[in-house]
Amino acid sequence: MSGLGQMNQMSLIAKQHARLYYALWPDEATLHKLELAQMGVVGRKVKVDQLHLTLAFLGNQPISKLPALAAVLVQLPPQGVVIALDRYGYFKQQKIAWIGPTEAPLGLLALRKSLLMGLSTITPRFKAEARFIPHVTLARDAEAPAQPLAKQISWSAKRIVLVQSLPTRQGVIYSLVAERLLDGAAEAGEAATPAVPAS
Repeated sequence: MSGLGQMNQMSLIAKQHARLYYALWPDEATLHKLELAQMGVVGRKVKVDQLHLTLAFLGNQPISKLPALAAVLVQLPPQGVVIALDRYGYFKQQKIAWIGPTEAPLGLLALRKSLLMGLSTITPRFKAEARFIPHVTLARDAEAPAQPLAKQISWSAKRIVLVQSLPTRQGVIYSLVAERLLDGAAEAGEAATPAVPAS
C-alpha cells in the first residue's frame, strides 16, 4: 500500500505553483516496523502509508520547473543507504514526535549533498535548512515520547521521490511527481519516472 497518488493534471491547471519536497519513501516491511514504533508515541499519528524522511523541502515552486526538478533525481548517485532508526525525538515548538538515527549515516549526507547541488542550478534562491536532522515524523500535536525506542529499525532506503503536498479538508494528500530507485535498481543514465507530462 502506498501513500503516494499520481499527480492529477487538473490540480496543476488550477494552480500555477506546487508545494514540493524530496523524500526517502519506505518499503512495506519498513512501514510495518514504523507502525509498531508509532505505538510508543501519543498524538495525532501520521497515516502509516504516508511516513517518509524528508531530504529537502522546496516550498511553493512554479509548475514550469517540474521537469527540471524531476531530472535532478537522475543525477544522484545510484547507491541506496542504510539508516538505523534507533531513537525517538521531539520537536517541542512544533509538537512533533519522530524517529531517527542517533548519527546520520555518511551515505545519507552524501545523497542529500548531491541533491542540493543539483537544486542549486534550478532554484538558486533555495536555502536548505542549516541543520539537517534526519527523521520520520510519527505524530503531530504530540507529547514527548515517555519511553525510549524499544527496538531499532534498520531501513535500507532505496526509493527517493519528488512529491507534491496537497492540503485538503481531510488532511494532506501526497502526489507523486517523480521517483528514482537507488541501490543499482536504476541505471545512472535512466530517466526518473515522471507522473505527469513534461509540458
